[in-house]
Amino acid sequence: MTKRFNPKNWRPNTWSLWVSFLLPALFMTAYFASRHMAPFGNSSILTVDLGQQYIDFFEFFRHTLLTDPSQIFYSFSKGLGGEMYGDWAYYLMSPTNLLLLPFANTQLPSALFWLTVLKYGLTSWSFAFAILKMRWQKGWSLPIFGTAYAFSGWFVANQLNLLWLDVAILLPLVVLGLESYFKQKSMWYYVLPLTAACVINYYMAYMLGLFMVLYLVWRLTWSAYPWQQRLHSLGQFIFASIISIGLAAVIWLPTAVSLLNSKGQHMLQDLKWQFDYPAADILGKFFVGSFNFAQMPTGLPNIFVGTLPLIIIWFFITSRQIRWPVRLTTCLVTAVLVLSMMYSPLNLLWHGFQYPVWYPYRFSFVFCFWLLWLTASIWTNQFRLSSLQLLSFLGLAGLGFAYLYQRVDKLNFLSQEQLLIGGCFLALFIILLLSQSRGRWWSLLLAALVLSELATSTVLTLNNFSYLTNREYQTAMTNLNTLSEQLPHHKNDFYRVAQSFQRTKGDPFQGHYYGASVFSSGLEHQQSDFMAAIGQPEGDNYISYDSGTILTDTFLGMRYLLQSNDHEANRPGTPANLTTLRRQDTNDEYPIVYTNTLTLLSKNPQALPLAFAANSDLTNLKWKENDPLGNQNRLWAALTGNDESPVFTSVNFDHSTTVNTQLPQTVTGAYLTKQDQHADAKISLSYIPSTDDPYYLTLGDSLNSDDLEIQINGQTVPEIPSHRHTIVIPLRNGQKGQTQTITMHFKRADLWLKNVSLYRANQQQLTREAKAIKQHALVINHFSNTDIKGTITMPAGNQMLMTTIPYGPGWQATVDGQPVKPLKIGKFLIGLPLNEGEHQVHFTYRPPFFKLGLYISLGTILFTLGLAWSSYLNHRHDRPDLP
Repeated sequence: MTKRFNPKNWRPNTWSLWVSFLLPALFMTAYFASRHMAPFGNSSILTVDLGQQYIDFFEFFRHTLLTDPSQIFYSFSKGLGGEMYGDWAYYLMSPTNLLLLPFANTQLPSALFWLTVLKYGLTSWSFAFAILKMRWQKGWSLPIFGTAYAFSGWFVANQLNLLWLDVAILLPLVVLGLESYFKQKSMWYYVLPLTAACVINYYMAYMLGLFMVLYLVWRLTWSAYPWQQRLHSLGQFIFASIISIGLAAVIWLPTAVSLLNSKGQHMLQDLKWQFDYPAADILGKFFVGSFNFAQMPTGLPNIFVGTLPLIIIWFFITSRQIRWPVRLTTCLVTAVLVLSMMYSPLNLLWHGFQYPVWYPYRFSFVFCFWLLWLTASIWTNQFRLSSLQLLSFLGLAGLGFAYLYQRVDKLNFLSQEQLLIGGCFLALFIILLLSQSRGRWWSLLLAALVLSELATSTVLTLNNFSYLTNREYQTAMTNLNTLSEQLPHHKNDFYRVAQSFQRTKGDPFQGHYYGASVFSSGLEHQQSDFMAAIGQPEGDNYISYDSGTILTDTFLGMRYLLQSNDHEANRPGTPANLTTLRRQDTNDEYPIVYTNTLTLLSKNPQALPLAFAANSDLTNLKWKENDPLGNQNRLWAALTGNDESPVFTSVNFDHSTTVNTQLPQTVTGAYLTKQDQHADAKISLSYIPSTDDPYYLTLGDSLNSDDLEIQINGQTVPEIPSHRHTIVIPLRNGQKGQTQTITMHFKRADLWLKNVSLYRANQQQLTREAKAIKQHALVINHFSNTDIKGTITMPAGNQMLMTTIPYGPGWQATVDGQPVKPLKIGKFLIGLPLNEGEHQVHFTYRPPFFKLGLYISLGTILFTLGLAWSSYLNHRHDRPDLP
């Protein structure tokens, strides 16, 4: 045993596998350290979605496993409350995430640094191990091929998408396992890594599965197999794949159901039967550093693998030493993959019938693998091109260079310098391949050249990224943690927290509280629809409770409000620097319960509990599009039964003035244009509050930060949240008799004041009616994210238990021990019909089809165990000498 773990006794291939892991890992460590990333400096590895989305999920992962496992299935930190099982299946199932558990949220950038380095090393090791076991390569060629895979264009461009990388790591092992299975070895060599891929990230595993079908077609042409053997291999592939799918059913089946409730709403949306870009443009992606920030939302596939593999693949498809059926299927598979990366319907197929939001052509990792796999299958130090092969390759390369040279100004990822670098590497490779001497120094020079090109591309690519500073992140997290610690943490208490600043929409995950904002690929569309109805910023993948009012705060149970005290606004990461919309409508109405140098915490005394008695008119509640405060009035009127006195009333502006644009007769809906296109333009709207109540401004979807800048009494609104529907801007309360001025500065030549209206809220009415509702609230006896028990005494006249639990197919309810079907209120929230009197109410949540998925997985395990036992008995029968 000690011999095996003594490096002095390792075989050369063992050393090579260790080098395969360490070479890219150490290089990336050195590179990241040179960029001063934590723990080696004040920068961080956080960029784009890693810093804006994933890191919040990683903290949620830590908190759930360490303190609250119920959130594996459901969490009220996901917006107003949402299914989490699908989010775990997409974001958090990688076993490497367990390495994050010892790190506090303030230290996560350093932890993610090492996690990224680890995945670079594992990717290289995986590919090297696969080609070693295939007996294609050995010794010091292993780390060269491994590093080529780890530093491929897809992997480097997507290193920030840590949740996708595991499937790229497993791909060589899946292919190796299939090859082993075809060679009469155990089926589990194929089933286990494929199952792991399905469990870790079903989305990327789907792409892997499509590739495996193409790989099988190619694999069956290796030799002149009789049709019986080909059919047998096909049967093996189908059987083992079904076993793998069955084993992973407990993950993918509930997730598939949840997807139908989120992303499934947009399947086949905007299908276009066209090519996404000029086909020859893809050639530019074979050059070093052909990726930048502009490529993230709408770029081309990242397929850089280096120059040498392209030369070898040309040899592969033109050499008569290789059987023509193999060369033909190689061309066919390559053509299908290339066509998929440019023809829109095929691209849609690879992405599960929905176009990706950012990071296009996510499946291109299989193309990088394919090119390197082909290369590894035939490479030897004695590799030589014939004169015809060399001339034809150089001719095609010359045409490619000529095309790209005249297109370079239209390709934002390519420059003349990159073309020159690529040409130099090509020339050097050709010179080395033409050399007659193939000794040790030749091998070292070739290896150095391959690694130099890969390193150059990696550095040039990553230099195009901008990264969040570690100090900014830690400043934000330290302040959020401080405020979170001041919140009460009673076992059976429920409340939500609003905030007027945010680092990301995932702050509730980081602060471990229940909020109303989230960014998630698995966001239920009903959450977005509801937030749009009440005037909050929302999108397909996010909701953000930036535009709260005193009514929505009350109804949704926003008991606490996190705010900035406007200190150190120029310091990155401070609450003042991260302010969204100031909640000055709550001044003096929400008492301050905690304050420090940067933040303050106030309490909303009118916040309603999670469930309460309400009027049965709620069953008839309907929303009107782009009328958020009207919708809030409808909600409150249905809730209280008072439809004669709305909380919000529309009021007119008292005065308006303009500079460099016409003065509209009616503000709402006015279309204004600059009179002098080169001069500033603005419109100022003034009003004099008749009471100390809070006022609110509504803005239509034509008014964003790109269109205008808003100043309220000379104070600039930090940023107008991105929105697709009319949103609400809170204004200051307590200003009775004092002129208030809203100034809109043009940023464009024209401005459409769509749905620009002013409203006044009736604070006294809201307070009075909220107090009455709270008299008949559900008293919670037990609370977890998936199990809520409570007691309520329903008064006469109210026949509805209203909750602010989002309606979902996984929720079930019992009243006094008897099942009751939940009602969907306002197309979003759960209500229960209840009679007068005292009732015991019990809500439980289970992911739909979770039990069925579990039974399928367990059944598959039992089936395979039965097969193994039967095989053992047959083997024992054939060998009577066995015990």
